[in-house]
Amino acid sequence: MLKIRITFIFLLFCFVLSGVSVADNFAIFTGQINTSGINVRVDSSVGAEVICTLAKGELVEVVREAYDWYKIRLPKTAPAYIKKSLLECNNVDANFASSPEKCLSAKVIKDRVNIRLRPTESAWILGKVDKATVVDIVADEEGWYKIHPVYQSYGWVNKKFVNKEAVVFMKQNSLVKITDTSRLNEQLVIAGKVSPYGIVLWRKATHKLITAENKIYLLIGDRKSLDSLNYRKVKLTGKLICPPLNKYPIMQIEIIEALN
Repeated sequence: MLKIRITFIFLLFCFVLSGVSVADNFAIFTGQINTSGINVRVDSSVGAEVICTLAKGELVEVVREAYDWYKIRLPKTAPAYIKKSLLECNNVDANFASSPEKCLSAKVIKDRVNIRLRPTESAWILGKVDKATVVDIVADEEGWYKIHPVYQSYGWVNKKFVNKEAVVFMKQNSLVKITDTSRLNEQLVIAGKVSPYGIVLWRKATHKLITAENKIYLLIGDRKSLDSLNYRKVKLTGKLICPPLNKYPIMQIEIIEALN
């Protein structure tokens, strides 16, 4: 009997380890919603609470797979709340007529702060943020701030509503939808002026580049090299990181060339 128990525990342990390995090896990709009015839920179950809905054609970044469900990063339209006491306002709008102290963005002052679905301690936790992260404020709601969802906020969508082959990349300043994922390795070359971007929602992009057409790219690369080129014109070679349909595309830098 003891031998059987030991064997069972060993097999269970191997099963758990194999599950972790599969999750760790999951390749993040950008998918496209194929039906209108698709629910994003707090968990991988049809009975789980709905966070928001997605329209047909929207792109989502899929970070994990669990049976018939995909875990995705939340879109900017999703509700997200954080307690005001855990934030320090660092940008106010003095010209806002009804409230001269309207907070536009704020810095998180503690580690592992919960982002919740509604402005209450009992609401579902959508994600967590660390100290010094800057969040964009949408509204002030009695002790809570409604914010744009941070990069570490997640929800679940049924796999049947996501087309895995739909990928978008940037080439020559235009968005192109492709189904051949092998083309994602094509390089993007852009030129413009580099400047610091600071620690904000995603925490990975430390600098930005503004092109002659006033298009902004967020940059991920060697920080020291980028710091040495602040406020100078450069030419960058790299690739766009999905999903590219955010307000500012994010570029992983491979080559930096100073132009002045």
